[in-house]
Amino acid sequence: MKERAFIGRVARTAGVSVQAVRFYERLGLLPVAQRTPAGYRVYGPESIERLQFVKQAQELGFSLDEIREILRLRYEGRSPCTCVSNLLQKKLEKIEHDIRQLVRFRHDLRKTLERSKELPHLPHTASSICPLIQIESRQSGKEEKRGKRR
Repeated sequence: MKERAFIGRVARTAGVSVQAVRFYERLGLLPVAQRTPAGYRVYGPESIERLQFVKQAQELGFSLDEIREILRLRYEGRSPCTCVSNLLQKKLEKIEHDIRQLVRFRHDLRKTLERSKELPHLPHTASSICPLIQIESRQSGKEEKRGKRR
């Protein structure tokens, strides 16, 4: 798009909704659009590039606040690449931490499931909500205590 366009066309071309364009404008991620005498928003060709950048940054896990900071640096005439690199490094470290936690959680779930298959069907009692969970939590507590003694 080389000429100015109304919000619908800009949204379609950038692959976002009209509501997203308005929202990004309110947040300052997109410059305030010029208005026609009838009050319609009119955007320049640079708006599509900006919207596509916001969409790509979100796909990489950047928050809207982080994207706003990246854009602020860029439009102050500074390169945001160091900032982006640092943010990417932090995101990668967090993802790797989360993956380790999920792997441990998956292991615990598998262990609990296997134990549940070995246990006889336990009758429901008033003092027990679900013996499978309560037995597992007692087992985990014993293992933690054993580990602390070492």
